[in-house]
Amino acid sequence: MNKTLKGIIGGSILLAMLGGVFAYLKLTEPEDAGESSSSAESTVETELWHAYTDDINQITVENPNGDNYTAIRRMDETKTTDMDGNEKTEKVANYYLKGYEKLPMNTTQIRLLATRAGSVTSSDTVAEDVSEADLAKYGLDNPVVVTLSVDNSDDIKFRLGNKAPVGDDRYIAMDGSNTVYTVSDFTVEPYLDGIKDYLGTTLKEEQAEDDKTMIDSVRIERKDLDYDFYFVRDPYYEENANGGAMAVHVMEEPVKSLLSADRSADATHGLYGLTAAEVLTPFPKAADLKKAGLDDPFVTVTMKTDDHKTTVFLLGDTYENADGETRYYGMLKGIDCIYGFAPDAIAYEDLKAETIISRNVIDMYVWDIGKLEVEAGGEKLSFTVQGESKDDAVVTYNGKKQDADGVERYRLFYSYLLQTKAEDLILPGDAPKLTGDPLAKVQIDRQDGKRSYDVQFYDAGDMKVYIVIDGEARFRCRKSYVDTLISNMKIYEDTDKEFTMSW
Repeated sequence: MNKTLKGIIGGSILLAMLGGVFAYLKLTEPEDAGESSSSAESTVETELWHAYTDDINQITVENPNGDNYTAIRRMDETKTTDMDGNEKTEKVANYYLKGYEKLPMNTTQIRLLATRAGSVTSSDTVAEDVSEADLAKYGLDNPVVVTLSVDNSDDIKFRLGNKAPVGDDRYIAMDGSNTVYTVSDFTVEPYLDGIKDYLGTTLKEEQAEDDKTMIDSVRIERKDLDYDFYFVRDPYYEENANGGAMAVHVMEEPVKSLLSADRSADATHGLYGLTAAEVLTPFPKAADLKKAGLDDPFVTVTMKTDDHKTTVFLLGDTYENADGETRYYGMLKGIDCIYGFAPDAIAYEDLKAETIISRNVIDMYVWDIGKLEVEAGGEKLSFTVQGESKDDAVVTYNGKKQDADGVERYRLFYSYLLQTKAEDLILPGDAPKLTGDPLAKVQIDRQDGKRSYDVQFYDAGDMKVYIVIDGEARFRCRKSYVDTLISNMKIYEDTDKEFTMSW
């Protein structure tokens, strides 16, 4: 045998010996929790359990680092529509958190506890017969334990560990077994959520279209104001919408005023559809209420409806959430839970009267008027009206029946009165002492006697006048309004001249 051949044979023996040592070392190496015992080409999928989701009657979650809770199935009757459009009633399985029945719940989210993991197959088998000491590598030494109770079948019980470092899987082991599998994290993530994730944030539903309940009154009390906001339903505006610009409710406090239908809706109807940003403290104790400022609330809203029900909403102190956003602690009486509310989702904490009033002082429809008297600047105009429209209205001016042109002249003059605007509100404590005679007086009575206005204008100084309605100074406006009114009165009989509509 030559030296070259001996070298080749010797080298081969050495490589074989080294390969054997390497293989031995790999076999005895501790398994890495981040890698499967099988290669990507040899993953072992195993059906861990199988159950029809509607047969799951109870789900119990025990989380050593979070909430423990039980969701119980309830068969609810639900109205549905078949393919032919026929309405029918079906029983649907819904799930509710045991012990939280009196709080709003997100039943759609809770239902995922049953539907997301009805039947589960592992992504892979990681390791078999893992020792108790090694379970910590997978987070299974202190796991989330889930028990699914199934009709006419044994319970399904499993343990959830850490999220696997590769892919979107999580470690899992069945009860009574130390074989570790991975399953899709999406499948089991509902069991990692806490109670607050399953409680609802809608405290009062939106008013349904077929719900005819009327709000009789809303009172808003605020600690930073020495007056309340008080809105009441006025049946007059239910019958006399006059185009819908006026709200059905009027403001009685702090100033009697008409309301803008769109700008006042959040103040008068804001408790319908009331939704919190987050759930904070279910079943709070006295110390929790005090900490949130709800023992002495910053805002109290009381809504009374014509079905003899009263709804009370409270806002307490502010706090900052994890994102640095300012929110208010709040509660709806009758729901024993503290919630967090975003300021832009509620109207009460910074409500201003001047932003919700209509600013119209006179709103009566021209052909509803029975009598109109205007007196200012030494002029006096007196009108009577009978009829329902321009076509059939009989109008007298200073006792004389008017022809068609006279009727139109009256309509144009009244349209100026409709422009009377409440530019400033006179809040409680600012009521003026009126002196001297009024600069102008306007008296309007409806034909049916259902409503009348006594409006007077007094000098307020600084080129402004007080608007006094039924003896109460409620608003201010520019004095130029009265000056223009007098000018229009002076030219009333000169039909060649047009009325001035701005001031």
